[in-house]
Amino acid sequence: MSARNLQLLLETAYDTENPQVFEEGATNVYQKFEAEYRNYTKTQKPTQELNFLFERVRLGVAIAFVKAYTRLADNETSVEALQVLQDAIRAKSSKEIDKIVQKKIAVFDNLYHEIFVNEERQQILALFEATLDAGAKEELDELMIEGLELLTAIDFEHHAQQDDDDEPLDEDFLKSIQ
Repeated sequence: MSARNLQLLLETAYDTENPQVFEEGATNVYQKFEAEYRNYTKTQKPTQELNFLFERVRLGVAIAFVKAYTRLADNETSVEALQVLQDAIRAKSSKEIDKIVQKKIAVFDNLYHEIFVNEERQQILALFEATLDAGAKEELDELMIEGLELLTAIDFEHHAQQDDDDEPLDEDFLKSIQ
């Protein structure tokens, strides 16, 4: 079921039936992780492969949340953060993932600076943050379910239309609040 949840989460975030996040498909990535996790539960010996597969699943969940955020915020910082995660998903090891993300860590800090009063963006970033903090399969599974509930409740078309209707903010006003 969780393999399907990962696929649905990505489909919902990308608003397409076949998001190109994983070359081998989200379902296959999760199933491979699940198989390695079952081996771990029998032996109680974590492997580098298990850690790597966990990181890939976690990145997939994080990508879904940042993509959804990007659809709501449509700003340069969120697009850049999404690109960093997409680069990291193609890494061949946990160390390579860490290297890619650490190199651009400031991009993720900037996501929080660009939240204007928007409850849905805040909820998505809270799920993204929880994804980064997740340390267990069960946590990721729960986050996927929470994410699906949230993303299916958001009217992305309404937000896109609302953003188009927004007038540009007065530059003097922006300077006064900085």
